Amino acid sequence: MRNRVVLIILALILTISSAWYTYRYLQREQSSSQLSIVSIVEIQPIADLRQGFKEVFLSSDYAKKHQISVEELNAQGDPSLINQIADKLATTKPELVFVLGTPIAQAIQKRVPDLLLVQGAVTDPIEAGLANSWESSGKRYIATSDLPPIPKLINLIKELSPQVKRLGVIYNPGEPNSVAVIKRLRSYLEANKVDWQLVEAPVASTVEVPTAVESLVGRVDAIFMPPDNTAAAAMSVIGKVAREHKIPFYATNSSVLEHGALAVVSLDFVQLGRESAYLALEVLNGKDPAKMPIKLMENPTIYVNQKLASEYGIDLTNFQKQANTIVR
Repeated sequence: MRNRVVLIILALILTISSAWYTYRYLQREQSSSQLSIVSIVEIQPIADLRQGFKEVFLSSDYAKKHQISVEELNAQGDPSLINQIADKLATTKPELVFVLGTPIAQAIQKRVPDLLLVQGAVTDPIEAGLANSWESSGKRYIATSDLPPIPKLINLIKELSPQVKRLGVIYNPGEPNSVAVIKRLRSYLEANKVDWQLVEAPVASTVEVPTAVESLVGRVDAIFMPPDNTAAAAMSVIGKVAREHKIPFYATNSSVLEHGALAVVSLDFVQLGRESAYLALEVLNGKDPAKMPIKLMENPTIYVNQKLASEYGIDLTNFQKQANTIVR
């Protein structure tokens, strides 16, 4: 009799345990959440943005309370893949898309406007048609911006390369982020009566970059690469040609410094990724993305390549004393 009672109690315990674990499993299933991280190309700033985003998002309270399924997609700069990714997201409809690259953000928003898009480091979402204003997107879209501070860039070039009269610019006219920066650069030069000529070298793909940069040799006094994914994928080619011909090369992210840039005005892209995650979590916890402002990052860091400066005969004594400036 006693053994029978023990067996009944054990059976009840197993039944209750099984029911409990089934309940917990169903709870996790009901609380599951899909995150899609979509990149237009693989370059260091995009890798940094992903790192910062995942660091914050996947360690958040939201992630602890939900079963997060992460999918990473990369278009590798291929327009046909951009459309395929947009079509895929239209089918899977994840709770959140962290998108890196303006053309792919545009494709997704056009194809699936009801998806929640968080863009890391958009340059000008208004120019790109992704948001209605800097104060509020008016859509299921939020973003951090890597809009470079044009005045600081111009002053940097003037100080390191006072001989500049013709500034070469390599960019893809199909990338709204680049177009927005070039427009602001041109407007600033005109408004402030800076006597420079912009010499444009447009490219439609990364394979066109070598020809474009070679075409600037002998025609420009310095080269500037805006935040352009197409050009950035071939930054080492630009840097190599610039260095061979002793043409000062300027850019807007610190990774270019290792590929022949003389100096850059750079934001911290890992931190931009973190800030993007904070915005995403605010929305997932109840905020309306349509009413949230685009987040601008302040106080960029100026990085100067000491070895190249020495090769070009540039004295960095004053630079080494400036705030937010790193000479290396």
